[in-house]
Amino acid sequence: MDLIRLSIQRPIAVMAAVLMLILFGVVALYSIPIQLTPDIRKPVISVETVWPSAAPAEVEREIIVKQEEVLKGIEGLEEIRSESQDGRGRINLEFAIGTNMDKALLLASNRLDRVNGYPEEADEPSIQTASAEDNPIAWFVIIRKPGNNEEIHRFGDFAEEVIQDRIERVAGVARVNLYGAARKEMTIFVEPDRMARYGLTVTDVVDKLRAANSSVSAGDVDEGKRRYVVRTEGEFQRLEDVSGVILRSDRDAATGRFARVTVGDIATVAWDTSKPTERIRFNGQPAMAFNAVREGGANVIEVMQGIREAVKELNEYALPSQALELRQVYDETIYINSSI
Repeated sequence: MDLIRLSIQRPIAVMAAVLMLILFGVVALYSIPIQLTPDIRKPVISVETVWPSAAPAEVEREIIVKQEEVLKGIEGLEEIRSESQDGRGRINLEFAIGTNMDKALLLASNRLDRVNGYPEEADEPSIQTASAEDNPIAWFVIIRKPGNNEEIHRFGDFAEEVIQDRIERVAGVARVNLYGAARKEMTIFVEPDRMARYGLTVTDVVDKLRAANSSVSAGDVDEGKRRYVVRTEGEFQRLEDVSGVILRSDRDAATGRFARVTVGDIATVAWDTSKPTERIRFNGQPAMAFNAVREGGANVIEVMQGIREAVKELNEYALPSQALELRQVYDETIYINSSI
């Protein structure tokens, strides 16, 4: 009764309280992230390093152990977990709730720069603000249009450089995982009989190629007020660069002439595509697939809207030139909207 009497006696105060509740409700509606299930895990930073064809024990010894040594002292870090697989290694850094993840990401990147002595074949480590256990909010397939008879996995480089890059630039997308793609690579088909004729082994060829495919800094030269940086560029760019690598050089004592054996004399160098690690089919036809993982705390509805706009843009402008099409096969926001 006292509450009712107080409300009648002070209608302006009651009206102001109701308006404030409505205002706070509207603000919360547009500021609180919308998602299918709440975030119950602590914020995570994932560090992944790819070393093609390496065994898990090698990945752990040459990469993971070195990275763990420099990452274990980051401020706010509560748990560090690592996983080594064939050709790749992953470290998950779990932080306390409320940690400034922008600062933690910068610290992790700076500490990784201290690691040296990576294997020559290993790629640079990639850092993401989502872990491998995060559920994707959307799945898409890449299929061929009628009249396109090229094998779908041969569009792997295009999918990575155009499609994956565009989706990852959508605000709120932490990672895009691409499956069923093959990458363009330079392949050397060695002829064993030719190698035997010149007394060469596969190890000899690999060592010569590794030594030739490198860029080395040679210091700098001061000339008056100017300083010139000297650097030898030797990385392979064309097939001819590989074919011309000298494997063996002998001098004839009688004539003084030199005889040289190059890679082109014992092998065929050509562009090819790597073997895809997955085979995907959609409605009976070969396809590639990718998913999108959102950043922690991002609004799923807004992220999905940005992804739809990016997919529409790709289907209208980039994909027709390759006779490809993007189709969405899973959308988490369908269940969210039906629940709301």
